[in-house]
Amino acid sequence: MSIEPSVFGNRLRALVGLQGVVVTDEELSHVADCYPRCTGTEHWGVRQYVRRTGVGAREYRVVRGTGSEDVYRSVERARADAVGSALNELESQETSGQARP
Repeated sequence: MSIEPSVFGNRLRALVGLQGVVVTDEELSHVADCYPRCTGTEHWGVRQYVRRTGVGAREYRVVRGTGSEDVYRSVERARADAVGSALNELESQETSGQARP
């Protein structure tokens, strides 16, 4: 999928917002930077990992299919789920021709 970075960020923010989650500019920038490296056509999903240090024992990562490269990480499952769902919706709109500027 080839979406201009600024359009990608705006559309992703809107789709995540529909789920009641607010993402920061820094988080959006990170997703936009990592997204092109995660090639494939599989759906985005959330995997749970045990953190070695820091607050909380778990970290949730948004990954494509069985890949190991993540585009988003959060200690909150709901935030990671929202980003994963938004990425799936964004790609679905793009492939069906429903993309909105």
